[in-house]
Amino acid sequence: MYHFLSNEHKARFQDLCGRDGTHYNDSERRALFFVIAGNDSLFKNVDLIYDFDDHVIKLEVFEEPFLTGGTLSLIDLGFSLYGYGVCDVKQLFSQLDYKNSILAIEAIKSRFQILEHPDCKASAS
Repeated sequence: MYHFLSNEHKARFQDLCGRDGTHYNDSERRALFFVIAGNDSLFKNVDLIYDFDDHVIKLEVFEEPFLTGGTLSLIDLGFSLYGYGVCDVKQLFSQLDYKNSILAIEAIKSRFQILEHPDCKASAS
């Protein structure tokens, strides 16, 4: 179901879910970890974003200087997928480069369990 950006992204995601003890059916938390794992800066600063002892997001992360336009947008998306706040889609994608746009799309697909249907594939004409 997950389309990881790389093997490293997958390993980071598994690490975060393992650290948290995230249940397989917890699509909200898994979507947040998917976003964090796919971005180097967010992964490096994960302990400023998420409290693994209390299993909650840290809202004060929005005050952290490591967040730039793109990483701030990704955190906004991750928190929205987690169930906190509302992400502005236009603002989100205007701040992201190609790789992080793919990360955002895949996170949304995973959170809402949007699977590729074989009948929806584009046909070659």
